[in-house]
Amino acid sequence: MKKIMITAIFFAFLFSCQKDPYGLNTDPENYDKLILNNLVDLSWHDCLYEPQDQILICLDSVIGDSRCPIGVQCFWEGNAEVKFKYVKHDDQPVYFNLYTHLDFRNDTVIDGYKVTLKGLKPHPVYGRTIRQKDYKAEILIQKE
Repeated sequence: MKKIMITAIFFAFLFSCQKDPYGLNTDPENYDKLILNNLVDLSWHDCLYEPQDQILICLDSVIGDSRCPIGVQCFWEGNAEVKFKYVKHDDQPVYFNLYTHLDFRNDTVIDGYKVTLKGLKPHPVYGRTIRQKDYKAEILIQKE
């Protein structure tokens, strides 16, 4: 009987944690506050939280990175595709991709927030692999 009670309490505690249905912890304590017009480095799976409109802007992943690596001579500078997630409280997330090469889309506007990708770190180096968790997107967020 004691094992059943302990198991029941464990599961009640486990499922009482606040998470939204899309896998993001909605507790603003877990994220940095979004500050408009401020250049920010956003790490992989990290988010910025805007408390007034209750939104999160997150770096989801780097889909591809074909930027010319340091130590290689290239005929063009290359491009990286970065996937972001925008979540407004209790709504489904909106995913969008931005690019480092200026011939491709490097900004978007969602719900009046303009998100601009200014850069992606680190830059590739010949012979080295960059893990997703090592990427940081340099972004600027403005209110339209």
